[in-house]
Amino acid sequence: MNRLAAVTRKLWFGLNPELRKSRFHTQKGQYTLASVSQAVDFTAALATGVARKAAGVRPVLPWITFPAVRFLERRLTPKSRVFEWGSGMSTLWYERRCREVWAVEDDPAWYARITALVRKAKVVLLEEKAYVEKILDFPPGYFDVVSVDGSYRLDCFRLAVAHIGPGGLLLIDNTDNDRTTHGDLFVIDRTLEALGPEWEVYRFPGWGPGNFFAWETTVCVRR
Repeated sequence: MNRLAAVTRKLWFGLNPELRKSRFHTQKGQYTLASVSQAVDFTAALATGVARKAAGVRPVLPWITFPAVRFLERRLTPKSRVFEWGSGMSTLWYERRCREVWAVEDDPAWYARITALVRKAKVVLLEEKAYVEKILDFPPGYFDVVSVDGSYRLDCFRLAVAHIGPGGLLLIDNTDNDRTTHGDLFVIDRTLEALGPEWEVYRFPGWGPGNFFAWETTVCVRR
């Protein structure tokens, strides 16, 4: 019975029961099986998660929540310029849709894997200060999308805003995280609430590719 209870607990809560009510809730407590579309997204997350675990297969999608992916798809154009802190399947996805894609990576093994797959995106391997400040190579307002989904997120976030043009998007993944530690993502999330009238903030709790738990992606649109 104890073993069964332990298995049931793991299935319901995941690996970190202290962080969320269940794997069906974000760390903010948002329930993510409340609609048909969320149930469909859960099925897709389960399928891609099994494929990743069993065969190492990763879908060519941004690894953000599916509602955020759909929002991005509606906003991108062939003329869009994209900057990412943190490279991955999103880099491949963006380069198929956008004119210019830059991604900064600080993991040498992952960098080697991604650079072997990309065709036109520029992926650079940098560490610490150089990683954070790569975006300063570009003029203010240069990018249509800036994604904060890698290391040093708070430092990157602080530099991102100035480099997004009118109508551009600021994407921050995992904005439900760091609730207990009040870490970078918690600070970013609180800051987003005070961005002011120049920005529209969209929250996308839900399911995403490759994972067996719910989380939140936030996209801010510059007016």
